[in-house]
Amino acid sequence: MLIMIPELESLKRLLRSEWDPIGVGDTEGAADEYDDYAFHIFTALHQGADEHAVKAYLDWAETENMGLSQSSGVTAEIASKIVRAHQNKEPMP
Repeated sequence: MLIMIPELESLKRLLRSEWDPIGVGDTEGAADEYDDYAFHIFTALHQGADEHAVKAYLDWAETENMGLSQSSGVTAEIASKIVRAHQNKEPMP
């Protein structure tokens, strides 16, 4: 049985549509490309992670894990949206 968690699903969509550092958000077959990152952030938020921690994780994901030469520059904005939505119990934008 597959259980969908609305906050996690919204987070996955946000990472694909607005973060997408490797440009695969619209690629057929890549819908799950950022799912591991989303699950990590989802778990961290429920353990009390703040905006700084989410930004640091996204920066790490881009530069260390994905091997990009520099951060995409949107991690602060994305982290802010994620934490604000989580705190307000709203769907991710």
